[in-house]
Amino acid sequence: MNSELRQAEHLTFNETRLLKRHGRSAVAIMAMHTLLCMVYYRMGEFRISPEWGTVLLVGVWVTMSGYLLLLGSGLTLRFREPSLSLPLIIYCIVVFAVSGYYVDEFRLSVVTLFFAILLLVSFKLSGKVMVGVAMLSSAAYAIMLWLALDDRWVQLSFSVEALQWLVFTMISISFAITGGSINRLRNDLSDKNRELAKGLEQVREMAIRDDLTGLFNRRHLLEILDRQKALADRKRVPFSVCYVDLDHFKQINDRFGHEWGDRVLRRFSQVVLADMRDGDYFGRLGGEEFLLILPQSDEEGALLVAERLRKRWREEQFVQEGGPVSVSLSVGVAAYRDKESIDDILNRADRGLYKAKSSGRNQSQVA
Repeated sequence: MNSELRQAEHLTFNETRLLKRHGRSAVAIMAMHTLLCMVYYRMGEFRISPEWGTVLLVGVWVTMSGYLLLLGSGLTLRFREPSLSLPLIIYCIVVFAVSGYYVDEFRLSVVTLFFAILLLVSFKLSGKVMVGVAMLSSAAYAIMLWLALDDRWVQLSFSVEALQWLVFTMISISFAITGGSINRLRNDLSDKNRELAKGLEQVREMAIRDDLTGLFNRRHLLEILDRQKALADRKRVPFSVCYVDLDHFKQINDRFGHEWGDRVLRRFSQVVLADMRDGDYFGRLGGEEFLLILPQSDEEGALLVAERLRKRWREEQFVQEGGPVSVSLSVGVAAYRDKESIDDILNRADRGLYKAKSSGRNQSQVA
């Protein structure tokens, strides 16, 4: 059950992990775009001065580095959209449009990697926003093309450039529509995985809890004892157990009925949980028998806890509700001894309980 729960939690989208991947993917795409521009520059197809090209290159990578650091810092987790996908895609539209302005014959190939960025942000942006981004990128391409034609019209073919703009627009819209579908599927998958994890957690709670009291059941108490024993054997961390039994409980059922017996068990569970220390464990073994596990407690400390619990429970009165005047309890205490088995420590606690019962009940005893 624990492994299934961990698997379900792993399937649910972890926002921090996703942000880091998102940032690295954006940087990788921009790096490929930068490399492509540098290749065209070496071929003499990137019409820009070395000084202005250096300024643009440094500006782009300072911005991308800042973006990556911002995602890694976790500060964006406070935002409605932590990945900053919309600012990122708008920034990339500007970068790709500027790059396309300086290339003529290979203009469309320079801006092709924009579609990869468009697909990346589709995991975060809705379908309507994606279509808006596609239209914005189309408008940016048209403005970039108009400026290039105005500057170098003799060297350019209007019909070819217009056809490339049309191709770019159609592909952008297609990616936007596809990306919107991906976003919806991702959200649906995320919701279903969260429901799965929640369902498995509920099933696990049902498997380790007692139906009547809501306390840990016998099976889970034994699992806790196994962990405490392993910790004690490995790191010499002490722990103790208190075997608790409500006195004359059968008489309560016989005289007042099983409904009253159940009420007493539930009230007792509430009293113990209210006074427990953080890190202690309490559960029902069955019937009127309970087990209290006290990590980092020796025998003396466990005896003090048992006595405090016994006196506190003795104060509970039921007569005004039509039940017994009060119900006492007996406790057997045992501290873990090096390398002994779980059965051994439970048997010693049970002997302490028998000693308390045979000595008149309403007391705590060590075997």
